[in-house]
Amino acid sequence: MSKEQRALVDELAGLPNLRECKKDDIRALAESGTVVTLPDGWAFVHEGTPGDAAYILLDGEANVLVGRKVINSVGPGAVLGEMAYIDGGQRNATVATHGRVRAMRLDYDKLDSVMKKHPALKEFLQAADREHRGNSDS
Repeated sequence: MSKEQRALVDELAGLPNLRECKKDDIRALAESGTVVTLPDGWAFVHEGTPGDAAYILLDGEANVLVGRKVINSVGPGAVLGEMAYIDGGQRNATVATHGRVRAMRLDYDKLDSVMKKHPALKEFLQAADREHRGNSDS
């Protein structure tokens, strides 16, 4: 494992919503994802489109929009795009950066095999999904 991969594992392990996962689970998550840097104002999840990846924000902030209305602002540790993965459907919201963002992109096709081998990661995504669905009711 490279020095960058080890640093990413440590960074992910420090996120509150991943504290229940074992280091081996987090290592598998880090190895299956790609760290991306996104510019200010970039919509990286688009409402009404088929999902292809989930994201974990590492640095920066993003706005979650339904239509043109901002319904939430999120920061480091936020999981985005998991609802379409779990449902197998289309995106329920648009997510756009608010300032520069560093995130880990998790392509759905890679998530399937990682989830089978690491059930704690599946629970991690399902917990994020439950939280988002609870927030969308308000």
